[in-house]
Amino acid sequence: MATIRERKDAQGNKSYHVQIRLKGFPPQTRTFDSKTLAKQWAAQVEADLRAGRYIQRVEAERHTVREMIDRYRKEILLTRKPQREADQGRVLDWWSSRLGAYSLAELTPALIGTCRDEFASIPTPSGGLRAAATVVRSLATFSHVLSVAVKEWQWLETSPMSKVAKPRVNNERVRHLSDDERDRLLAAAARSANRYLYVIVVTAISTGMRRSEILSLRWRDISLPKQKGSYGLILLNRTKNGERRGVPLTGVALQEVERLNAIHADKHTGRADPDALLFPSDRVPDQPINIHPAWDSARRHAGIEDFRFHDLRHTTASYLAMGGATAPEIAEILGHRTLNMVKRYAHFGKDHIASVLARVNAARLGGSDSSKDDQATPDPT
Repeated sequence: MATIRERKDAQGNKSYHVQIRLKGFPPQTRTFDSKTLAKQWAAQVEADLRAGRYIQRVEAERHTVREMIDRYRKEILLTRKPQREADQGRVLDWWSSRLGAYSLAELTPALIGTCRDEFASIPTPSGGLRAAATVVRSLATFSHVLSVAVKEWQWLETSPMSKVAKPRVNNERVRHLSDDERDRLLAAAARSANRYLYVIVVTAISTGMRRSEILSLRWRDISLPKQKGSYGLILLNRTKNGERRGVPLTGVALQEVERLNAIHADKHTGRADPDALLFPSDRVPDQPINIHPAWDSARRHAGIEDFRFHDLRHTTASYLAMGGATAPEIAEILGHRTLNMVKRYAHFGKDHIASVLARVNAARLGGSDSSKDDQATPDPT
């Protein structure tokens, strides 16, 4: 039960000291200048204690958003890949600058929603608005901080992020190179002043690897074939989804990597340095080369519009689908955990699916197999 005692100081000012004692809970005390506020607080605390909510609320009042983010940096973020740590660190800096002074008890969905809208309105370096996917990633980063505070530290009872609406993201873009565009792009890359651009573009189209995966390759990640006619293997230890992945290296891409290997070995007493990057910067050899200017120049010279480097990955997937590869096969090559991302390429494989259905229908239902129509016996008349 709550006990409220009136007190007076030397100047005659009144205050009201509240003490709440409930069996099974430590005593709770607080002092107010108003008796009305004292009664309201006592009623709220008693209700929360009986419902099991009060301890969590007190804990939330003791910690600020900045304190929560700082602890997350030390215990969670530092254990992640350097690039992810840097990317998420910048996002957390922004959230801390906007909400750091608030206590966790004051953090509401409405407050987070206001910050979401502010983040979305910040112009990009090119002057446009931030993409919905960028806003969603920012919310997801902050959401994970709140989830850790709820589940592991018990600083919050629930995460207010669960009631914050996320912008709708449209990731259905599938831009791939036509045969003519591919030939023009490769020709422009071959003429580029950047000595690595051609092999990087060829490797991207041949393997479906991401730009960051290609640029971070070291010679220890490459297994070249010991006999002619076999294939090489790229072992990716650090991928976007955190899983190791082996990628076969064949055709022109294999030839170009073998050429680079020979050049590199000549400069290192006949043997490639396993720790060296395949595509090092001229200024800082242990940093990947910056291909942005060369890529943009080659794309312009090839006359290709509305095309990003990441679209080379879509090109690979589209070529695989048109070649009859199944969804699980495409997912394995590209390193997708689920088949959802692969569904966007399904329409490229309709010819293959149609031929399969034609063979099955011909075998089970009779009639002609459309795949054999071109070989039909001509009419003798």
